[in-house]
Amino acid sequence: MDFKNTVEKLSVEEKIQLLTGEDFWTTYAMPHIELQKMVLSDGPSGVRGEIWDERSPSLSLPSATALASTWDVNVLRDVGIVMAYEARRKGVDVVLGPTINLHRSPLGGRHFEAYSEDSILSGELAAAFVKGIQGEGVGACLKHFVANDAETERHTVNNILDEKTLREVYALPFEIAVRESNPWTVMSAYNRVNGPKMAASPLLNSVLKDEWGWDGVVVSDWTGVQSTVDTGNEGNDLEMPGPFGFWGEKLLSAVNSGEVSIAAINAKVERLIRLAYRVGKFAGGSIKKTKEFSDLDLQAFARSVGSQSIVLAKNENSVLPIEKETFIAVIGAHARYGRGQGGGSATVYPTEFVAPLDGLISNAPTKSTIKYALGVNSDSGLIQMDKNYLKNPATGQGGCLAEIFAPDGTLLLSENRYGGFFNWATQPWMFNYSFIRVSGIFTADMDGEYQFGIGMVGNYKIKIEDKIHEGFIPMHSDDLGEFVLNPPYKSFGHTLKAGDQVLIEWEYPRDSLPIPIASFYIGFREPSRSQAEEIAEAVALATEADVAIVFVGTTAEIESEGHDRTNISLPDGQDDLVFKVAKSAKRTIVVVNSGSPVEMPWIDEVDSVLFTFFGGQQMGNALADVLFGKINPAARTSTTWARKMIDLPVSNTTPINGELQYSEGEYIGYRAWRKCSSTPMIPFGHGISYTSFTSELLRADKAIAKVRVTNTGERLGAYVVQIYATHSKSKSYERRLAGFAKVELKSGDSVTVDVALEPLVFQEFDHRWVDVSGDWIITLAENAFEQGTSILVG
Repeated sequence: MDFKNTVEKLSVEEKIQLLTGEDFWTTYAMPHIELQKMVLSDGPSGVRGEIWDERSPSLSLPSATALASTWDVNVLRDVGIVMAYEARRKGVDVVLGPTINLHRSPLGGRHFEAYSEDSILSGELAAAFVKGIQGEGVGACLKHFVANDAETERHTVNNILDEKTLREVYALPFEIAVRESNPWTVMSAYNRVNGPKMAASPLLNSVLKDEWGWDGVVVSDWTGVQSTVDTGNEGNDLEMPGPFGFWGEKLLSAVNSGEVSIAAINAKVERLIRLAYRVGKFAGGSIKKTKEFSDLDLQAFARSVGSQSIVLAKNENSVLPIEKETFIAVIGAHARYGRGQGGGSATVYPTEFVAPLDGLISNAPTKSTIKYALGVNSDSGLIQMDKNYLKNPATGQGGCLAEIFAPDGTLLLSENRYGGFFNWATQPWMFNYSFIRVSGIFTADMDGEYQFGIGMVGNYKIKIEDKIHEGFIPMHSDDLGEFVLNPPYKSFGHTLKAGDQVLIEWEYPRDSLPIPIASFYIGFREPSRSQAEEIAEAVALATEADVAIVFVGTTAEIESEGHDRTNISLPDGQDDLVFKVAKSAKRTIVVVNSGSPVEMPWIDEVDSVLFTFFGGQQMGNALADVLFGKINPAARTSTTWARKMIDLPVSNTTPINGELQYSEGEYIGYRAWRKCSSTPMIPFGHGISYTSFTSELLRADKAIAKVRVTNTGERLGAYVVQIYATHSKSKSYERRLAGFAKVELKSGDSVTVDVALEPLVFQEFDHRWVDVSGDWIITLAENAFEQGTSILVG
């Protein structure tokens, strides 16, 4: 379809208007050209929609590090199909995902939100997801282009890297996904690369659009456009959010003065109209009916994907699975609460959440006994209030009452709410209100001192019965997004007895944030004993039980968008808990509930270790399916785990004088580990099954590796075939993943699989992609560090 004719019908003013969002999530409509508004929404692991609270819940799937651990393009395609349904259910046209930045350093705050440290694995999984979601008529958005691998000074940092590293490592997953799936949008990153901010970078045109021949829309990260003339002339097509920003009237003036060419504007508008056509929002386009799913279907899918994402990292003496009557001690705060998703813009309100403890209790072998002990209260933050903790004083039902008041004291809006997070964006009343008050009745279920608090920036007021607490919570960074996504909090102690009820009121004033958004959460912490007392009780329980399952993990304060980690340690007390339980228990299993690698100094002292990552809303049931043998684990790590932080070959995420030097070049992840001849704790591509396999490399060339796989064990299981390539004249450490495939086999069965190899692995970038002449060593290996078996090909 020729979209240029439509562009020519528009005035300059109309063209400029289309290039900025109408509000936080939508674009402008223009009925006279039959153009409807489009809705964009966050969604790497769940589609949020325009409403971000409990009134519009979403299916919460496992985080990207979990999904990538499946090493399964079919799973990622199915995730795309399911998320297309969720998008249509919520009126969303473009889902802002997948995130395919790389795990350059495990300290990166959004590490959990990206697939892998490897470009090939990331690109292939992203392409599968895009095919799935766009096949259903909903747009995908690759993000964040490019080299956006850490959060420190993310809006201003200038990442310095040479062209070879840029193209062979950081741009490569984007190139693969663009080539194989043609995503309809790509998001420009906040950071700079070798000078220009990405929304103003020549790379958007020269590489993405011209060299790759891509015809989609580049949308800015939210508030990522920070200038007018350079962004107007370069390849960023849509500024989000709107209507405030650096385009609009400013861009119109720049066009009228000749500083920005009308040709650049026309090209942007043409791409935007093409996107609208693709999602059925422009004349002649049609909204494709997505595949339908019932709620039961969605829960089953989340559970299945969750179980397929769990890596069994260690299993001494076949402690797992647990398939007969057993007395199980379940220990750790992450068992009771669990963490199904990472913090930041990837967060959604799940339709439900099955905590690990609940999943184990519901699925344990018949006649088993499960007892729980806290061990360590590892989360120093607040537990967010919801309908299970509060009663609405107006209705008497579970939940709370939210009221918005005008400056004269009149009530502007009243809402009966069921969650503890409040986020209003660009609402009409937001320019004419004085404060927001949330009230609820809390009932204590134990004796002791509770902490009640609020997470926000600005002036606060909390009234607990007749006690009033007022003060100011300052900004804790210069990142505006973090104030919305992960705000600091203030809490106050209040002693209650079990059964006591107390009315609590929280107040949030206008102008707490410098943009038209009101965002805060309310929460509490339960009374607890000293850490030493809690650990002693956990150890006593572990000693009594047949097996102890200890849960450890990170928190929202540690892993979230807006800030990087400072170390890879677990929260205070967790390592001590594992050591002491392992010393006393008959058998010890550790479940690591983190989105990114952590130190595990106790790994040699325990029998089994599993990684759930952030497992989505069915995390508890998914884990139970693996622990109790219903599902045979088949996931493999998509990143390398260090024994100690000091061992990391690449760790720096903090800029110096505004610059972050990618001085390691192309050597990140397992490539860096191999180069420095260090042995990681858990290698890239590692994972254990309850069955056993043999694999044989039959033949190979630079396009296909033919491998025969046999299930030599007694269970149905899946196996990940990993093929690596090394040039014959390179150093021995110069190994790179070239292709992979996943096969499922019954006990005793064999299959021959053709593994397609990525052609760019056999090329290098020297101003353009050129073949590397000579012979290549093609290796079949269990992980990136195993010697494996090889064939020399020309």
